[in-house]
Amino acid sequence: MDIDSLDHHIKHVTREHDKLESQLDHMLRQKSWNEYEAENIKKQKLKLKDELSKLHRQRYDLAQEVDLYDDR
Repeated sequence: MDIDSLDHHIKHVTREHDKLESQLDHMLRQKSWNEYEAENIKKQKLKLKDELSKLHRQRYDLAQEVDLYDDR
C-alpha cells in the first residue's frame, strides 16, 4: 500500500470514528438512552481508534522506507 492509499484510508476511518462520536454524543444528551447501544458504539470507536493507530504506524514506517530509498 502506498502513502496516498494509507492517507485516504486514514481519512475514511477518522470520518467513521467521528460519526460514531457524534452519534454517541447525541444519544447521551437524550433523557433516556440505551446503555447497551452506548457500550456498543464505544467498542466500535475503540476498534477504529486501534485501526487508526496501526495505520499511522504503517504510514510512518512507509515514509521512513521512502526516505531511505531517496537518500541512496
